Amino acid sequence: MADDASLKEFLATAVDAAKSAGEIIRKGFYQPKHVEHKGEIDLVTETDKACEDLIFNHLRQKYPTHKFIGEETTHACGATDLTDEPTWIVDPLDGTTNFVHGYPFVCVCIGLTIGKVPTVGVVYNPIMEELFTGIRGGGASLNGKPIKVSAETELGKSLLATGVCKHIAESLCPSFV
Repeated sequence: MADDASLKEFLATAVDAAKSAGEIIRKGFYQPKHVEHKGEIDLVTETDKACEDLIFNHLRQKYPTHKFIGEETTHACGATDLTDEPTWIVDPLDGTTNFVHGYPFVCVCIGLTIGKVPTVGVVYNPIMEELFTGIRGGGASLNGKPIKVSAETELGKSLLATGVCKHIAESLCPSFV
């Protein structure tokens, strides 16, 4: 496992990459989009691809020996399997459907695993200016301020949110979809 100074450097580099990709997302958010379908409901835009290229190039400049797994270009950019090597896992535009429809819940997601263990994470929503960061064992923050989970222990008093893909929704409730 990396030392604290290395982890902080990895985090800072990921934040820089996420913010740079966020600029691309912000610029394209209210513009017409060229949309392709990777599957029946799985969308990809030029913005997804541009952000992933930017992020991978940014990270490769600092860490040329690291591995990369990306949602859009995994096969073209390196690793497809998680190994013990330091591996950056990137979803350059999480929420592409939201992005296409002008719904502001879109994020750049960048994570680093070391020895297959999630170690550093960044989630950045450039539309709402929310930057979530975390280092394994060091807690998480939102825009630089520490955050934590609720102390609530009763499910009925808790707030839960989730997304369910079409295939799972169809299997749970075919008449609903």
